[in-house]
Amino acid sequence: MYYKFIKVALLAIFASCNAFSQDSLVIKNRFLERKFTIGDNSFYTSRFQHLLTNKDYSRPGSEEFYFTINGTPASANGTHGLFKYIKHTSAKTHDGIQKVAVQLAGKPGTSAENVIVDLTYELYDELPVVRKQISVTNNGTKAIAIADLEVERLNLVPVSSQQSELYTNYGSRFAWRPYHGDHHDAAIFVHNNYAKEGFILGNEAPSILKKTEVYTDHHRISIGMTSLADHYPFKKWIEPQEKFDSPKTFICLIKSDKWEDAFEGHFADFIRTRLGVKLFERKEIPFTFYNTWRPFYTNINDTLVTQLADGLEGTGTDLFIMDAGWESNYGDWEAHPSRFPNGLKPITDHIRKRGMKAGLWMSLGSVDKSSKLYKEHPEWSVYDQNGEPAYLHEEMKNRVTMSLASGYYDYILEKIKRHVRENDLAYIKLDLAIANSAYVLDYSKKGDYKSDGKGYKDRESSYYAIYEKALQLFDDLHKSFPDLLVDCTYEVWGEYYINDYALIEHADYDWLTNYDDDAPVGPINIRQMAFDRSRAIPTATNLIGNQFIDSPYSKYTFLSLASVKPILVGDSRKLPAELKPWYLKWNTWFKMMDKKYQFTRFSYVSDIFQRPTMSNWDGVYKFNKEKQGGVLFFFRNGSVETTRTFAFPLAEPDSRYRLFSAEDSKDFGVFSGKELNDKGIEIRIDKQFDAEVLGIEKVN
Repeated sequence: MYYKFIKVALLAIFASCNAFSQDSLVIKNRFLERKFTIGDNSFYTSRFQHLLTNKDYSRPGSEEFYFTINGTPASANGTHGLFKYIKHTSAKTHDGIQKVAVQLAGKPGTSAENVIVDLTYELYDELPVVRKQISVTNNGTKAIAIADLEVERLNLVPVSSQQSELYTNYGSRFAWRPYHGDHHDAAIFVHNNYAKEGFILGNEAPSILKKTEVYTDHHRISIGMTSLADHYPFKKWIEPQEKFDSPKTFICLIKSDKWEDAFEGHFADFIRTRLGVKLFERKEIPFTFYNTWRPFYTNINDTLVTQLADGLEGTGTDLFIMDAGWESNYGDWEAHPSRFPNGLKPITDHIRKRGMKAGLWMSLGSVDKSSKLYKEHPEWSVYDQNGEPAYLHEEMKNRVTMSLASGYYDYILEKIKRHVRENDLAYIKLDLAIANSAYVLDYSKKGDYKSDGKGYKDRESSYYAIYEKALQLFDDLHKSFPDLLVDCTYEVWGEYYINDYALIEHADYDWLTNYDDDAPVGPINIRQMAFDRSRAIPTATNLIGNQFIDSPYSKYTFLSLASVKPILVGDSRKLPAELKPWYLKWNTWFKMMDKKYQFTRFSYVSDIFQRPTMSNWDGVYKFNKEKQGGVLFFFRNGSVETTRTFAFPLAEPDSRYRLFSAEDSKDFGVFSGKELNDKGIEIRIDKQFDAEVLGIEKVN
């Protein structure tokens, strides 16, 4: 009897140990190792090893992810752990991506019992990056509301949180912990300045719905969406048997003596090659754009536009954009009967005959109340808190904003497609607010208060639904017209100077802002904005207006734009004859260099170049390290110095490089990589507010 009791007791102990036994899953490349601990009631990251420094950044207590289900907190570990591990799969693609999929199921008797969570992790052979997405499936019989989503919720510290410095706002600003990141934080660098290492947190959520927090709760970092308590809440209703795929996040490990270089190494390579930048999927990208907006604004007609196209002939301009003023009204989007009596096709044909492709401006969601569309479908509009149709973009009584998450989506998509098809457009500029305005500061005048017949159930869920449909529209346009360039302006995206990964993964460009000041102020402003954005967002995806094609500083202006993205305005009918061959020469040279080196995809400033001001020098290296060639830009602003020497740390020491000028077709010199690395490049610019641009290429 005694031995029988002992046997039963031992079996009970073994059973208890088995019930709480733990297993693990490891994903790894040569840069990082991430270990997940699997328990009967938990799944979480228990090691996050930086293999280049042999430091484990993980700290106890990671929850892996977090969201609320109908208001109830849910995660994969700890107090809110409501999920059990089910299975995982692993696969390796032919192009060096390791994909691991983990499935968790909600525990019976909890608010998650009918919820399946799928976690997807991606590692890349050549990069210290792990990318993550969470998918939530509702297997229940009633809709559930997901909110407060954190795709990554980890306790992650580069050696010491107290010694961590943060570089925020597209990597342009220094901050201390704790930090609440918002829509201007597509990427945040957490850097230990003593150990010279850390990580960049990347958030691929759209627009105003991004939220990235660093050490707001001890060692915790989180990357995901805004909470219900925020000004712009994220909320997603998931219907029975429906699956929701979240925006992705990524973590890039860094080892760098200088924080400035952190954004220009593996991180920049990831953005350029693995993120999925829509523009970079193209074999050919037009270089110089012209837009009719300034000085004509909406006062354009068929005669003027054809004359402006004539004025640009022989300049090497690639794309001619008709901005607002061509339309009969917002909503019906027909050619204005008196300004363009024969429609747009004769005009776009004329533009092509002058050697350019044609582009067109349209509003994405703004509609005139007088339009036939609105009279037939007022129910598609966004409504304010008083139950009245609302115009989100600004205060205007005769206009409304239509919800993209309604029947309006099919209407506006077909209307855009018709214009692209009939007028053989190469570019479409989509403008004005769709869910949030950059100009309206009253938070109560944002989102949609009426959900009847739309793809959301309440105002809180209207934000994501509308932005999600905008991304779908960009995808649908590209599917129908693979060569079409889609420009989503900052006004559509809802904030001043905003660009992010969601936008450039689906649209080609973001018309980021406009600077109307004449040179030299305007070009400096443009280069300042590029400097402030290009660490996190590829410069080539940003369009910045509105600089005149003819000005006393034409060279300084154009070369400033060429260091970002050339887009010009002005009255081309008055373009001096001597400027046409000058523009043609530069445009031809830049396009030749981009074909050889894809220099527009690269931007290096490190700590070599300062942020542009009215009194200093600045510049940027657009150098392709893989092809060992590119274009180097130097700008003398109001500085009293005529000569500066700039470090050039990008050359291979044992190679030789030819530097040459497009200005006079002369060689600047041939240098060894060691000379360039050790001595730099001496630049002389005799005049204030002038520029020097050099080609550089490796010679055999």
